Amino acid sequence: MDPNVNAVVLAMAGLFGASVGSFLNVCIYRLPRAGLSVNRPRRSFCPSCGTGIEWYDNIPLVSWLWLGGRCRYCAAPVSLRYLFVEGLTAALFMIVALRYVGGGEPQWAAWIAVTALVAALIVASFIDLELRILPDEITLGGMYLVPLITLLTPDLHTHPSDRQIVAVLHWLHGYLVLWVGPDGIGPGALVVVAAIAAGAVAFVLGLYGYASYWRWSHPNESKRLRDGALAGIVALWLAALAATVLLRPVLLLDVHVYSLVAGLLGMFAGSTLVFGVGVVGSKLFRKPAMGFGDVKLMGLLGGFTGWGGVITGFFLACLLGSVVGVFLLIRYRSRYLPFGPFLAAGAFILLLWPNVLVVLWDWWLVVVG
Repeated sequence: MDPNVNAVVLAMAGLFGASVGSFLNVCIYRLPRAGLSVNRPRRSFCPSCGTGIEWYDNIPLVSWLWLGGRCRYCAAPVSLRYLFVEGLTAALFMIVALRYVGGGEPQWAAWIAVTALVAALIVASFIDLELRILPDEITLGGMYLVPLITLLTPDLHTHPSDRQIVAVLHWLHGYLVLWVGPDGIGPGALVVVAAIAAGAVAFVLGLYGYASYWRWSHPNESKRLRDGALAGIVALWLAALAATVLLRPVLLLDVHVYSLVAGLLGMFAGSTLVFGVGVVGSKLFRKPAMGFGDVKLMGLLGGFTGWGGVITGFFLACLLGSVVGVFLLIRYRSRYLPFGPFLAAGAFILLLWPNVLVVLWDWWLVVVG
């Protein structure tokens, strides 16, 4: 892409990001608070005096600096978070634009999807940092949308070469011909479908049962049922798709089907990984080691990174969390560290730089070599 066009794209992405960041500040403040919603009241207001904020005091970045970080009416300090979120959103939107539309062939659908994900992760991360919760509006809402997003955005998941797919198809055919039949459907088809469905049901029941036992989800029964329903939708979607692909493996040649398969597998792998870590950690430390919000957040992130990226993203999150955790422990004697922001950071790094671990490993070999 022409450098001048690149500069225009980045400038527009930055301005758009700053404006969106102003709205994200509204979401961060209102979503977790009872009696407020994102669109009610319609105007922004000062949290201290409740006075509505005029448009000229609500210009992203500029207004906070112009007013010296204080309310025009009551002179109460306005959190630095407002300025930081606007600046961070602008910077991240520029990075995403550079990655997906600023060089080579533009990937417009992937750009829109990842930009929306970044906005959602900023809201979830700052709420988690402040209140130690991950809002269902972000995690559950995002997980409901992931199948549609991955189906419509095949650029999110790199499609293997035809040669690799053909090799997989031959393996599947050879492995399943006894059960399924040489033409793809045979007397063993029901066995395959029943086995996958049984595994999906077992997963849902186990997840819901453990969440209910530990009360990780919500003390409210209806909300626990909603979480269980989402797990059921993901598991049964995956089961149905797995059965379809097993019976007709040639479907994997379609980039949209492959992206949907990769996204659903990523959702399943992400939630299962964090859930498993929580189970083991709870047994070892005799208290919940992972919030159930982390389980849902990792499911959302896995839909974007795929099952392979789940492990890498989780490793990056642990690495970043360890560095920050050690600093907080030494500097402030604080042992609490919300994990949601690090899961978000790990997934973001992986989406933007898929080979980040290879680069880090090569750098480390040079340093120690």
